[in-house]
Amino acid sequence: MRMNYLTRNKIYEKTAPNKDAKKVYIICEGQNTEYSYFNYFKGFSSNIDLILIRSRNGQTDPLKLKEQAILLFLGNKEEDITPKFTLSNEYKDEVWFVIDTDRWNEGNKIEQLKEFCKLQNNKIGDWSVAQSNPCFELWQYYHFNENKPNIKKVINCASFKHFVSQSIKGGFDNRTMPIEIEAAITNSVTNYSEEKNCQPSLYSTQVHELGKVIYQFIKNELNNAINNNK
Repeated sequence: MRMNYLTRNKIYEKTAPNKDAKKVYIICEGQNTEYSYFNYFKGFSSNIDLILIRSRNGQTDPLKLKEQAILLFLGNKEEDITPKFTLSNEYKDEVWFVIDTDRWNEGNKIEQLKEFCKLQNNKIGDWSVAQSNPCFELWQYYHFNENKPNIKKVINCASFKHFVSQSIKGGFDNRTMPIEIEAAITNSVTNYSEEKNCQPSLYSTQVHELGKVIYQFIKNELNNAINNNK
């Protein structure tokens, strides 16, 4: 683990996205953690434009996130609501929902959100769900850990977030530690498995799929930042 981390604005200068940059919209279930994490990568490359969207009024239910996305990207003619965002098939714009399992694996809500994404993929843009089991902090854990969490150690902690704080010295810092995204992708893929319903098994996360999308555009700039940080 690199211990002498520098904050994002000190390791690399931010750049404005090109007019024709690929747009990746990330709808975050959490109000702060996910948003802060992905915000780290904004401006690394002029070829990708990350648009981060917090859940509306703290409504993190997967179906509420779906309703929010409908208004943002499709609008509502009956209520005279025009879409805020326009997706481009030419530049292969993407929409990602980043959600947890622990709160919403009831009532088929996650599956309904995934079915909605499949329907939208037949129209415009590329829609996906990045689900973590149990929660987004698992993705942070894999930035510094090659193996799945020890279930006994997790049980002995007050929460999974607390477990991650114990697993990473000083806890995970979204201002600096996302720089280890390449390691996180590798560790997450290595430990990934699914249940029969195609949902991630315990201590598996699909965020590496979104991570791959981001990493392919920022790899060179990120490596420069890492080399400057040694």
